[in-house]
Amino acid sequence: MRDLTNKVAFVTGGASGIGLGIVQALLAHGVRVAVADLRSDHLDEARSVLGDGPSTEFLEVDVIDRPAMADAADRVVQRFGAVHILVNNAGVGTAPTVEAMRYEDWDWVLGVNLGGVINGIMSFLPHMLRQNEGGHIVSTSSMAGLLPAADNFIYAASKYAVRGLGDSLRLSLAPHGIGVSTLYPGLTRSRMLLAEQNRQAQFGTGKMADQPVGASGPTGVAGMDPREMGDMVVHAILNNKGHILSHSEFRGEVAENYEELLAAFPVGQDVGRDRLEFQAMIRERTNSARVAIDRMNGADSSDRAE
Repeated sequence: MRDLTNKVAFVTGGASGIGLGIVQALLAHGVRVAVADLRSDHLDEARSVLGDGPSTEFLEVDVIDRPAMADAADRVVQRFGAVHILVNNAGVGTAPTVEAMRYEDWDWVLGVNLGGVINGIMSFLPHMLRQNEGGHIVSTSSMAGLLPAADNFIYAASKYAVRGLGDSLRLSLAPHGIGVSTLYPGLTRSRMLLAEQNRQAQFGTGKMADQPVGASGPTGVAGMDPREMGDMVVHAILNNKGHILSHSEFRGEVAENYEELLAAFPVGQDVGRDRLEFQAMIRERTNSARVAIDRMNGADSSDRAE
């Protein structure tokens, strides 16, 4: 997407933190934005910051509620006439020990962080495909979707899943002219560490729901400015970048992690013809999709490194 003027975006978790930074950056590029959030008080705060003009719509919606998400998609199209950009940003987190984890913790985190992304795609992508005008999807993973950390297995499971979904969807949607980016934030000024306050009743109560975040980790004033990250997201949309890595302090650790992964491959293994043919079949399909990505980016596929 080379020009975002008058395009239409839907941003979940858009009333604060990273989501609000993305909304502000999109508006600065002439995008009309539907700001979606679970909490009406956060939406009121966002409205006071952004204004309530012709380029904004504020929707109270829970991303785990499939009918509500489908209705939100219909409302956005009814209000603005189309939808071109989907930002699946709403997220929650909890980090129990292996002794304390409960099914409710798994259901909550996976339901919002992965289920919310799925619901966004299922609700908005059909509109984008019918429009046949291209578009872009951004989904928020995390550095926890690239790097392991102790006692973070529930959150990591959700964010690794978002990463895999984004990588495959990027290849699948390229022939339709729809780009896909995955965002991997590190510490950012947001309400993320207060997520337990928003745990839906069916998922029980988290042990940290009433505990000040400052007692166990960084406060909401620590980390990257969300607007800076929003500008990175808009740049990725404009240039169809598959990965948005915002926090350079993790570069060395990511490199070490991938070197360890590569080192785990067997050396000198006798690979049968059937396995080679299967790998070649998958590779051919992947390369065809990458040619479509190159075409979207205006690049010569013959110049692309394999």
